[in-house]
Amino acid sequence: MMAPSDYIVLCFLLRCVWLVSSWSSSNVDGVGGSDLLPKSLWAEELSLSLLPSYYSSPDLSKDPDVCIQLLHEYANSSAALSGCLVKYARPVRICQGCHKEYVYLKAVMAKITSQKYPLNSTYSCALSLLQSDRVHMLVSLNDFFDDTWDDCKCESCLQNNNTEVRDTTIEFMGLYKELNTCFIQYMQNMEEPPFQISEGNYSKVCQNCNGSYKSLNTQYSNLEHSKSLCIDLEDAMNGTRILWSKTFNCTVPCTDTVPVIAVSAFILFLPFIFYLSTFLHSEQKKLRLVLPKRFASSASLAHIQDLNN
Repeated sequence: MMAPSDYIVLCFLLRCVWLVSSWSSSNVDGVGGSDLLPKSLWAEELSLSLLPSYYSSPDLSKDPDVCIQLLHEYANSSAALSGCLVKYARPVRICQGCHKEYVYLKAVMAKITSQKYPLNSTYSCALSLLQSDRVHMLVSLNDFFDDTWDDCKCESCLQNNNTEVRDTTIEFMGLYKELNTCFIQYMQNMEEPPFQISEGNYSKVCQNCNGSYKSLNTQYSNLEHSKSLCIDLEDAMNGTRILWSKTFNCTVPCTDTVPVIAVSAFILFLPFIFYLSTFLHSEQKKLRLVLPKRFASSASLAHIQDLNN
């Protein structure tokens, strides 16, 4: 078998031989100009056909069946994940509804990056499918899905390598469904279609669904502190709070109002109490006139004389 350099040298020699022969025939006969174009095209096709196959652009038909099969699997898995993302875009349930499709897509990509050609272990399917063109379409798609998954923070709501939904997520969604059931129930009692919401008096909704709303809000706060929130839970809670506060105009009464008022009043009257107690418990100092001893003795003497008279 000839080396690649031998092919190139052979093509160069054939090209030179053809040029010499065409030049000599045109000088002898004087009519070689009409045959120059066909001969040049034939020589170009001949030179390209002599080049080995790996000098040409990659062709999927020359890849082994295993790589073609992996390409088809990735096409199907990426299409399934794309459809799932659109399906669960509103209301947002991407992490709970599309984690199986995402795991399958990552498994196919792992096969592509690790699969070797059967006849040549040094040349993998990744080189053919991921690095054979300038666009790198499969790599771009894979990066898009990874970035979307990270932006949604789906790992916070999933466990076991994104294969199962966490119990805390299931518990939160249970409370969320319970609250929405309460909304629908008491809105139907008001003879209004479910969630055909208009401004009005929703005092019954606020009164009867207050407990469910507080439970959901408490669960959300706990998940927020433990950093166990994903886009599914955030979107559900944001929509619920908007519905509760702006649409139903419900307010949660503060149970600490009385203690706060009592403490504020005590602090407000504290200076008055201080000064009043200081005034009541302070000793009043009376002014006392202290007479000198000489003046006291003369005064007593004068008093005695007055008595004798």
